[in-house]
Amino acid sequence: MSVREFVTNVGFILAVMAIGALLEIAVPFFAAARDRDRRNANLAFTALGFVVNWLLSSAAAVLALSLRPAGLLSATAWSPSLRIALGIVLLDFSVGYLSHRTLHMSPFLWRFHRIHHCDDFVDVTTTYRTHPVETVWRFLFSVVPVWLVGIPAQAVLVQRLLQSAFGIIEHSNVRLPRAVDRALSVVMVTPNLHKVHHSRRLAETNSNYANVLTVWDRVLGTFTPSHRAYTVVYGLDDADPTRLGSFSALLGMPFAARETVPVPDTKVREHAPAAR
Repeated sequence: MSVREFVTNVGFILAVMAIGALLEIAVPFFAAARDRDRRNANLAFTALGFVVNWLLSSAAAVLALSLRPAGLLSATAWSPSLRIALGIVLLDFSVGYLSHRTLHMSPFLWRFHRIHHCDDFVDVTTTYRTHPVETVWRFLFSVVPVWLVGIPAQAVLVQRLLQSAFGIIEHSNVRLPRAVDRALSVVMVTPNLHKVHHSRRLAETNSNYANVLTVWDRVLGTFTPSHRAYTVVYGLDDADPTRLGSFSALLGMPFAARETVPVPDTKVREHAPAAR
């Protein structure tokens, strides 16, 4: 990835984050949490994620030029537009759903994904609160299908833009009218659906994995209706946010001894509904 492409991608992501932040001010779902340390740590992970993705994309491009994988789609007579559409859908399943679900299924990978889930308030800054190991893992679910299936570059670009935009808006502390949320969630992931995924309740945490299309959760039995978002409590019972508030503490969290005592109720941040 060239410097120009990197700057363009970062600019797009920051623009969507700015839009999400403005929506959080205009139509908040829960009363905003004013926690500067938490937000600063999240933004540090965001910056680190930009760099890691740049390095991974650059390495993948170099390998593609040297190996020149053809992929299965090259053997078909399908039109370019059909290949692009199919590529977008396949990547949404592989990157958006499958890689995410494996992060919850594997105890080893969960140690890294916990960093994302232990945030006790979810907003736009939570989006890229991810450990570099998780970033690499998700990236593999993009590169391997691209090489094996021969997904067109245009499909990769569109899917990455959709993944970024949906991810940011899904994490935004934004209130949608219930009727609008119900209509949209038939096809696509909404902020309310993803709020449920950040619940402390295990049954809700292990649901709503999808990034763009809800069909994957519906078909594979991991869908939870969005109305549960109104009573959600964020975070993890075995992670104390008062001890994991800094970027360095969160970065080392996967390698530290797990806490064995659930977080006391006094440390659980209850979310007050925003003024309607």
